Amino acid sequence: MRYLWILVVTASLFGLSATPSRAQTQDAETEAFVRGFVRFLAYHEAGHLLMGQIADLNSDPDWSNVDREDYADRFAMILLAPDAEDPDGIDEIISAAAGWLQVDSSVLRNEPHAPAEQRAIEIICLLYGSNPQQFGEFAEALPAGRDCAAEYQIIDNDVEEVFRDHSGELGQEIGIVFAAPTGGMENARLFLQDSGIVEDLKLDIEADFYLTHRTTIQAMSCAGKAKPDTFYSDRVRGATPDEDHFVITLCYEMIDERLRYGMRGFEDETQ
Repeated sequence: MRYLWILVVTASLFGLSATPSRAQTQDAETEAFVRGFVRFLAYHEAGHLLMGQIADLNSDPDWSNVDREDYADRFAMILLAPDAEDPDGIDEIISAAAGWLQVDSSVLRNEPHAPAEQRAIEIICLLYGSNPQQFGEFAEALPAGRDCAAEYQIIDNDVEEVFRDHSGELGQEIGIVFAAPTGGMENARLFLQDSGIVEDLKLDIEADFYLTHRTTIQAMSCAGKAKPDTFYSDRVRGATPDEDHFVITLCYEMIDERLRYGMRGFEDETQ
């Protein structure tokens, strides 16, 4: 699937993708596509979590919201960067980039994130930059003169020197909650549970980073409680700063929407 996706993403970045057609069936290929996008979003929120809990960058006045969102995307790529011998990991990263190409940035207003196409290019740039020899086929999808290897090295050094724990000690354990779904979100919860994304995220954070505060990853139906079409990272204030609770929220509605949308726009190119 890897080389197929190279063609799909490269074509899409140059405006050559297929137009949306009939509704998708949730076959294995579609679910793998959605899984890559959902995993990237979850790890993006982990970037916010670690920026806030370890480096306190979420309250740094020198950082704008745009800066923080861009950094969280880059942080996610460091956590997810696959080895060249990991075809499933490569497919998921490419699916994340392709997922952004499905988003119409023109309908977004007051949005701190970069435009969707730019986020897709960023993913491909850092994937290429992680190993230009192994991922050289992506070079044609990138702007001329962009030094993706240097960009990857900068964020990789940041994560290694500022965030990663080298003490060998264990920090706070992350709690996991899959709340009972409401509003017809049963399939979204089942998809998330079957994907293993939450458990992978918990293990990846606990293995490499020292958490000092209570931390939870919760999946839930967000309608009526929060904006339901995205994921969140929040710091819930306690009686003292040491009692603050860091929470990543994964909304079932966003997952449900992606499952319904599926590979729309790419299906003609993947058949």
